Amino acid sequence: MTGVSIVIPTMNEEETISDVISKAKETLEDLNLPYEIIVVDNSSDKTPEIAESLGAKVIKGVKGYGKAYIEGFKVAKGDYIVMLDADGTYNPEEIPKLLEPLIKNKADVVLGSRFKGKILPKAMPTLHRYIGNPLLTWIMNFLFKTNISDSHSGMRAFKKDVLSKIKLVCPGMEFASEMLIEVARKNLRVAEVPITYYPRRGQSKLKSFRDGWRHLRFMLLYSPTYLFIIPSIIMLSLGIAITGYVLLLEPIRYHTQILGGLLIILGIQTFFFGVSIKVHSSEIGLTEPDKIVNFFNKPSIVEEGIAVGLILIGLGFGYYIFKTWVETNYGMLNFVNLAIIVFDLIVIGVQIIISILFIGSLKVLNERW
Repeated sequence: MTGVSIVIPTMNEEETISDVISKAKETLEDLNLPYEIIVVDNSSDKTPEIAESLGAKVIKGVKGYGKAYIEGFKVAKGDYIVMLDADGTYNPEEIPKLLEPLIKNKADVVLGSRFKGKILPKAMPTLHRYIGNPLLTWIMNFLFKTNISDSHSGMRAFKKDVLSKIKLVCPGMEFASEMLIEVARKNLRVAEVPITYYPRRGQSKLKSFRDGWRHLRFMLLYSPTYLFIIPSIIMLSLGIAITGYVLLLEPIRYHTQILGGLLIILGIQTFFFGVSIKVHSSEIGLTEPDKIVNFFNKPSIVEEGIAVGLILIGLGFGYYIFKTWVETNYGMLNFVNLAIIVFDLIVIGVQIIISILFIGSLKVLNERW
């Protein structure tokens, strides 16, 4: 089929599905392009029956926003695929605006931008309009070097061959972020066109904080270097510098040395948290392995990590302090600086051992499941 496939996920949309499909059909018939409308449904009302009566292809029993699109894309036959919500918030008459850059080969993916267009009164909650959407869009632009104004728009269009270049696996609302991140990673051309956003009809399925966190959590999985590895290196550097300064120049500044040790411990913990995310993301196919992932994927990494941890536990220093303490008949010792270092080494050693074992268990679990 040379034409357009419109994919619409639905869940109890009997109030609006008829209008959405009818407007979409009229719009595409005016374009004189072959088209199909695919409704991917998880309703308990008459939504699928209404869609079928209007000539749509209906796939039933698919739960999840992302899962619905993934299943719809599998059966889509058009050269161009349009993503459209069924709740009346997007106007199907604006579909030609999204298709134009694709047909003229000026873009691979086109986003309908509500923030470049018009948001009608009561169409978007104030929290979403001025905090949620702008903040999540800014985070995406910063982390993934995108340049978009509306990362959560539900009206999008793209060339079908894009699907062979990106990997889409998220079953929930975070699918919207996954798609844009994958497109950015593959350096595909993205364009935005202004659209109008209308008040929804019927009950909203969006859970603001839950769905917002799912988007943020997904972006964290995709960008552990920026969010964990780099901050951990900064904390480690500061901690080592502060500790070195105290030991070499101001040995009586015990509290300053404790601060340095705290930064080192937090830095180590943050580093291994970032490494764990990078390994896990790579194992489940979200990201490609890099040098850090390849290093921690070595067959011998668990044994090496345990060995390093045991060495850093600082049993040598600890034994010296304990021996001196016994020789003084368990009296007072003036080894505060050394005691702090021993404490730091013990904690860091334990952190490394636990983290390496955790990373190793992640690999085993991913291989099993």
